[in-house]
Amino acid sequence: MRVVFVQHGNYAEAYRRMCAGEAETYRDQFRSVSLVAGLAAAGPVVTVALGDAHHDAQLAPNLRSVGLPRADIDRAGSLLDDLAPDRLVCRTPHTRLLAAAAARGIATLPCFADMMRPPSPLGLWRHWRLRKALRARTVPCVANHSLNASRSLVEAGLVSAGHVVPWDWSRLVPNPDPKPGMPDPQNPTILFAGKMTVEKGLGDVLAAMSVLAGQGLNARLTVAGGGDVRPWQAEAARLGLAEQVDFLGLVPNTEIRHRMRAYDIVVVPSRHDYPEGLPNTIYEGLASRSVLMLSDHPAFRGRVEPGRHCLMFRAGNPAALGAEIRKLCAAPELYAHLSRQAPEALDSLYVGLAWGDLVTYFLDDPANLTGWVERHSLCALGLSG
Repeated sequence: MRVVFVQHGNYAEAYRRMCAGEAETYRDQFRSVSLVAGLAAAGPVVTVALGDAHHDAQLAPNLRSVGLPRADIDRAGSLLDDLAPDRLVCRTPHTRLLAAAAARGIATLPCFADMMRPPSPLGLWRHWRLRKALRARTVPCVANHSLNASRSLVEAGLVSAGHVVPWDWSRLVPNPDPKPGMPDPQNPTILFAGKMTVEKGLGDVLAAMSVLAGQGLNARLTVAGGGDVRPWQAEAARLGLAEQVDFLGLVPNTEIRHRMRAYDIVVVPSRHDYPEGLPNTIYEGLASRSVLMLSDHPAFRGRVEPGRHCLMFRAGNPAALGAEIRKLCAAPELYAHLSRQAPEALDSLYVGLAWGDLVTYFLDDPANLTGWVERHSLCALGLSG
């Protein structure tokens, strides 16, 4: 059996870091890397990194990593002809690749972590092609990370609820001790962990801090994540926040989780146009027992209860974010309440199959002869909406 995984992210680099004993940069990264590497014992396994610089590396017997530059991404048919997989796990909604796999009769598991939306008038053709590819006879189900993203496949008209299997990463154990409040409410500490982009809401956090500074509340922000730091340093300086913002770059996941516990607030300010499922930062923030501050992103709404498990603000609205921070600083009893309730919220997030189990089910039974899709679908879980 020849298996191909297609994804964003350089598997070869992650494999090298795992073998060298370095730290993973996000939770369950090496669990995923190990699962893929372990499949090589039964036959050839190839990982394809979309949008990465070209590389072609033999990492171990039967384990190969390929980088496909952005200019070559649309050569999906040629890629599949070259690699000739028996099984394809496609971890991104790449329409051309999925359509090419369906046309070639390749058993395919679409396995996403993306919110789907109904098409715009300009996107009708692509939406129709994606819908057709996801409903191909070679696709036993479409998997998506967490509940709202899984439901969005149905709401966007792509597949039926009985054809959707939600998945998740491994369970986190929450810190056993709730936090009674902020040590210094006039100087709250905030952690942002994620890509440094407008869509992830980093600019909204900086703008909210500027508003708070004008109200006598001197928040301090630490930013951990990838991206070009220079424009964000310039923006912090423009807002008079240069001394209040620390940029760490990419740091090990263990350090992020340690910092979450040490900070007052973990903020996840994603704007609605950022197509994420449910980021690890939310799980890890709840596990830390620090207070989680979320935007009202469609992937987050209804998963945790504002005022009980977290605080929530209108995405893209710095004033609303600042108001929630100010409210939290003025109410130690609210902080203590949210910290106490965090384990309950964390437990409620886990829905569906563990990622490794999902992949194993598919590789062992791509035609769904054992009915594994029906047993783990949104309908079977009573979560179809």
